[in-house]
Amino acid sequence: MASIKRLKKDIDYLTFAVIDDCLNCLAYGKSSDDISDIVENVINQRNVLRQRVNAGKAVAKSERKEYYKGVCKDVMTSVDGAFTQLSELVKK
Repeated sequence: MASIKRLKKDIDYLTFAVIDDCLNCLAYGKSSDDISDIVENVINQRNVLRQRVNAGKAVAKSERKEYYKGVCKDVMTSVDGAFTQLSELVKK
């Protein structure tokens, strides 16, 4: 793990990548209700993940590495799920 600052930047970067793809889908005429649900979910998940990163300082020092690995795993799962939902929407 590099740093907490880098983890926060990665969370933001991946979240905004999903939002950017959602906006591109809107430009090509996809349903705005479905896309807005994806954007809302990914923003909520981003906020939760950022709170978890900030709360990691309260975790015992010996357990922090595993804690942040879990957060990284959840980031990837969240973003992958959002991209999967978006690709399913595009296929329709």
